[in-house]
Amino acid sequence: MMLEKDFYQLCESALNKLSEAIENADKNSQLDVEYSDGILKIVITKTKKTYVINRNSGNQKIWYSSPFSGANYFSFDEKTHDWRDAKGDEL
Repeated sequence: MMLEKDFYQLCESALNKLSEAIENADKNSQLDVEYSDGILKIVITKTKKTYVINRNSGNQKIWYSSPFSGANYFSFDEKTHDWRDAKGDEL
């Protein structure tokens, strides 16, 4: 288990990068992207379907909720320095 401050820093960095990447890729403004206090919310403007990605301090994971595929958790991988789910897929 990592120190709580380290977990928060890693989450903040990952979620900020993800938020920026999504906003930059949304060339046609089809998404409403909002990041605040460890919670990244992505709304498909046309359908109002919502993705939520946030830090889960209790188990030191990033939680992902999709209106299409359901929920998933990502743990920080010390070897690759990124967030991976149980199958090895990157956040």
